[in-house]
Amino acid sequence: MNLLEKGRISAYQFFALLVLTRLVPVTLICPTVTMVNNPATAWVNDIIGSLIAIPMVWLIVRLGLKYPGKTIIGYSKELLGPIGGILAGSLILWFYFMIAASVLRALGETVVTGLLVETPILVFLVSATFLITNSARNGMELNSRIAGIMMPMLIFLLLFVVASTYNLMEPSYLRPFFFAQGLGELIWPSASVLSFYTEFLVIGMLLPYIDTPRLALPLSIGAIIMINLMLLMQCFGMASVFGPLLNSTTFPAFAMARMVSLGDFFERIESLITVVWIFGAGIKVCLFLWATAVGLAQLLNLKDFRSLVYPLGALMVAISIVSYESLIGLINVLTGSMIVFSISFLIVILLALYIVPMIKEYFRDGTSNAGQG
Repeated sequence: MNLLEKGRISAYQFFALLVLTRLVPVTLICPTVTMVNNPATAWVNDIIGSLIAIPMVWLIVRLGLKYPGKTIIGYSKELLGPIGGILAGSLILWFYFMIAASVLRALGETVVTGLLVETPILVFLVSATFLITNSARNGMELNSRIAGIMMPMLIFLLLFVVASTYNLMEPSYLRPFFFAQGLGELIWPSASVLSFYTEFLVIGMLLPYIDTPRLALPLSIGAIIMINLMLLMQCFGMASVFGPLLNSTTFPAFAMARMVSLGDFFERIESLITVVWIFGAGIKVCLFLWATAVGLAQLLNLKDFRSLVYPLGALMVAISIVSYESLIGLINVLTGSMIVFSISFLIVILLALYIVPMIKEYFRDGTSNAGQG
């Protein structure tokens, strides 16, 4: 199966795309914080979810490295056969597409609620999608270069917001450290953290385009470590600022950005900070829209993916509108059914790609030995 994208991305750009992919939820609606009973223990969920994500990502990268020059859509057909490969590929592409639609809607809700309050969300979604689809049509090389620029800016602003609100932090909010309902209360929030790492399945589409594939595994694990450090910093900051109100705050990162004040002359800079966060979210939507278009073109044996981008973009806007009634509906999905679906989906896909070929090889060897006997 031929690669339809001719661009290449560097190791640093690959790292930046992964970091942005995971940090975008932190800068938008932070759905996991609504599930935490005690803000003092919220950081534990980030550590547990990130630790479990490491072997999961190892399996994704290892599988991709076994089939150099092929995307996950390409080697799915090779491993599962024509019918199984098409079925698995279609499900993977739907997974990518729903991530793009969900992030687009979250971005729209954040902007129209916090900044452009008089702007209909549909107007913003259509405008943003037009820019995103044009970027996706130009290939992943352009998007990855922008990601390489935006990642350090995003990280700096996250740290800047936390550091600039130190005078509002109350250390007593980080105590007492206890689990009122036992260790079982860690399961669901930690699963929520892990569910966002399932988005790293997009590595299966990026691997063939990295100029140094051998670095994919250490870079992926390094991205998880970097992300976890940022999540911990953000979690400690939000917990010490909002305390017991943390799990009832809709946009905690944006609310913290509004509190930034350096002296009497440098304040109300949340608009500037949010612009950078919007760019980060746009890069993520572009990545998953691009992955959907390229994968679908490979699945349909088309010679060019660019003709699919605009129709997919229009469909993405429609899905982002009809799938969620409101911001509350989006958060309920992200903290409910999406957790179960994304983790279960990734487990099933990885099991199929690893175990089905082993079963086929076992029966092939058995038939060969029987014929020889």
